[in-house]
Amino acid sequence: MRIFVTALVAASALSTGAFAAEGAVLKLKAPAKAPTLIQDGAMWRCNGDICAAPQVKSLPVGRACRKVAAELGAIATFNYRGEELDAAGIADCNTAAKP
Repeated sequence: MRIFVTALVAASALSTGAFAAEGAVLKLKAPAKAPTLIQDGAMWRCNGDICAAPQVKSLPVGRACRKVAAELGAIATFNYRGEELDAAGIADCNTAAKP
């Protein structure tokens, strides 16, 4: 059983590129208040101020960021389907953030 788990973890580590193309990762400015969020059918899991979703819809990165920020709060970094949001995009995204 340990060999199976080890192989699964190794395969997962090798498929990081596939995760980036399908999923999203963000860093919040403050720790998440809830450990999970379902947004547009994507399951976001948060641990402290880092949240990730293994598979997300294909949306424009700015729109996706605003939708998540409206639920989770101000965002420091946002990578969506392999596209990193720049500083101007983060500033725009955070206009939708919960207070």
